[in-house]
Amino acid sequence: MVKVKPLAQIEKNYKDAAGTAASRYKDSIPGVVWQSEAIAGQAIYEAKMMDPAVLARRATEIAKVSDTEFRNALATKGAPVLASRMAAAAPKMSAGYAPIRSALEALTLPARTADPMANIDARLKPVVATMIAAAEK
Repeated sequence: MVKVKPLAQIEKNYKDAAGTAASRYKDSIPGVVWQSEAIAGQAIYEAKMMDPAVLARRATEIAKVSDTEFRNALATKGAPVLASRMAAAAPKMSAGYAPIRSALEALTLPARTADPMANIDARLKPVVATMIAAAEK
């Protein structure tokens, strides 16, 4: 028989660890190497994403969380940190969008016509194509 702690003790230990988890997490960040390892694992990832057992497990696990539970997690975990994370990400967003903005500023569009479908072809599609091309650079 395997000796395990009582479930109540495990839960208490988990709750007690919450106070130090954030600082330990932050302290571990300088040693993290993810990109090269993620790229090296691409073939395994692709194989697993085509494995019917993995796909079935995904569906099973998704079915375990109701929309109500998911919404509650969004409200209690996601919403409280959203504003601070957006503020922190603003410089990266701006830098990423700058080339798209520049490309759009350089785009010249023909005048609108009375035909909405012609406007889509002549005005909307060039805007979308310009944005895609700028984003791919």
